[in-house]
Amino acid sequence: MSSSLVFTVPGKSFLAGEYLAMKGGPSLLFTSKPRFELHTKPGTGKAEGIHPESPAGKLIADHQAFFSRYDLKFVDPHEGRGGWGASTAQFLAAFVFNEWRESCELETLKSLSISRLLESYWKYAWSGEGYRPSGADLVAQYKGSLTFFERNTGHVGVYGWTFSDIDFALIPTGKKLPTHEHLKALADFDASGIEAALAKIRASLTSGDSGEFVAGIQDNAKALAALGFVAPYTQEFCKELSQKPGVLAVKGCGALGADVVLVVFDKKHADPFKNYVTSKDLSHGLEILVKD
Repeated sequence: MSSSLVFTVPGKSFLAGEYLAMKGGPSLLFTSKPRFELHTKPGTGKAEGIHPESPAGKLIADHQAFFSRYDLKFVDPHEGRGGWGASTAQFLAAFVFNEWRESCELETLKSLSISRLLESYWKYAWSGEGYRPSGADLVAQYKGSLTFFERNTGHVGVYGWTFSDIDFALIPTGKKLPTHEHLKALADFDASGIEAALAKIRASLTSGDSGEFVAGIQDNAKALAALGFVAPYTQEFCKELSQKPGVLAVKGCGALGADVVLVVFDKKHADPFKNYVTSKDLSHGLEILVKD
């Protein structure tokens, strides 16, 4: 390879189903701009911005014969602020770069096997203690847009934002939770309330019924609160946001809702969250760019 390759990957947020996904159930994720970038060029094996103990770092260490011939640089547009999927973006880009060597040229790069991608991710991301990471975020960052993923059935659906009367915003809390530590300590739980909520959300994506979507998000938030899966500061933040005009549903995203909060609001009201990530920032999945 004489040219440089740049792998770009969108950010991700769980809109619903993050805990259910760990049991193989359905989840809905949103992929957004700005995008992460992995720059690659011929070199001596440098890996700037990738921790050696991260899933991507371990993948690179396991394939040194290939990666030692290139220099890598990971660019995080969020500058380390948690909740947007930097670790899975690193892994996805490094995994695809390693796959590229088998294709020899960009035009023949094969579509990824999601099963193979997930098996490789679990190999490097899971110590065997506690719940295994769902990998739903990885699948969403590969597929893009609104990704509905259910591991138990193998269903992967990609949707646009089709609700004309409502919109949503993703608001960072300014906190960061080490997800892998949380998953290690997580005990078994009853996911029936979350399952019922995801059934509503899934139906709404097909029917375009925004009322059913809002009800599903509300039910998911209530089920998480009943299970104790909402950080105290997120509870306070959600309460504050829910009192704003036009707000229809509020829910923490990801582990304990710690990093990012989802707010669904009525579009008839002036957009009170226009400075945050919204449905207008919907992004496509992984892309590969060639640079001389």
